Amino acid sequence: MNKLKGIAPIILAATLMLSSCIKKKDNDTNTDPARQHNEDVNNTKSESDNVNTDINNVLKDAPGFNKKEGTAAYNICGGTVDDSHQYDATPTLYINFDGSTACGSPARKRGGQIKLELVQGARWSDAGAVLRVTHINYKVTFVNLDNHYLVFNGIKYLTNMTQVNWGTYALTGNASLQVKERSYDMMVTFENGATESWNCARLTTVDITAYSTIQVTVNADTVMNGKNIDSWGMTRFNTNFVTEMITPWKSGTTCGWWRPTQGKYTSTTDKFTVTATAGVNQQGVPVTTGCGAYGYFLEWQYNDGTNTASGDLVINYF
Repeated sequence: MNKLKGIAPIILAATLMLSSCIKKKDNDTNTDPARQHNEDVNNTKSESDNVNTDINNVLKDAPGFNKKEGTAAYNICGGTVDDSHQYDATPTLYINFDGSTACGSPARKRGGQIKLELVQGARWSDAGAVLRVTHINYKVTFVNLDNHYLVFNGIKYLTNMTQVNWGTYALTGNASLQVKERSYDMMVTFENGATESWNCARLTTVDITAYSTIQVTVNADTVMNGKNIDSWGMTRFNTNFVTEMITPWKSGTTCGWWRPTQGKYTSTTDKFTVTATAGVNQQGVPVTTGCGAYGYFLEWQYNDGTNTASGDLVINYF
């Protein structure tokens, strides 16, 4: 589910896998709805998680959200912060992205705006504090994927589940927080003009040590039909989808954000199911210690009423 979810480039693996087994061209990403949906699920999840990481980085330094004196020094790739309304009755802050700066690896450019409002609690660091996060034409362009992009418009809510003492963090470099995320009917628009209605329910734990070592664990946070569901909604093809988190997703700075050490999920539509396991060796066996994982193990099934296919494959990280 980068930073926080710049965590799972499974889309590229699924693209190669499906194209070879269903005999589609590798560069024809619009002719195979199943393959495209898997790309959409991963990109939507990862970029929502990326925003959450930016939010926490910004708000720990925003005086109006933590009720401390001083001048904040914000650091966000490709973005600037407008904190002129941080002392309003409802503390409000805007992150504005320039749309041109390439950030991260694989590179992506971000444009539009994220609006943050502290709608519950005196400080974001307090347990029970709630943020309303409004995406205003927030556009993410994937430089290495032929500049494909997605645009978010809508609201999600973040609830801080743990009391965080940023003063202790300043002294020791250690902190831990847990954030509950809820999004309902977020509208996501893709490069071909198609749209998706996207919902999510997840719980993220962030552990920081020595100021710069970060470990993130992302888990599903709602149950449907006895399954732990991370996201659901309507695909760009007007079919329902549900994504089940089977094993929490773990990633961080030690092994690299784009090299998750653990994680397994299944995404299902009316025609396509793929199960992805992160952190495996070249034989597809999970690596339980260290940073020696080779990549992902993928198991998939496809049935559009005319064509059927299934298989499995190990794909290396890149």
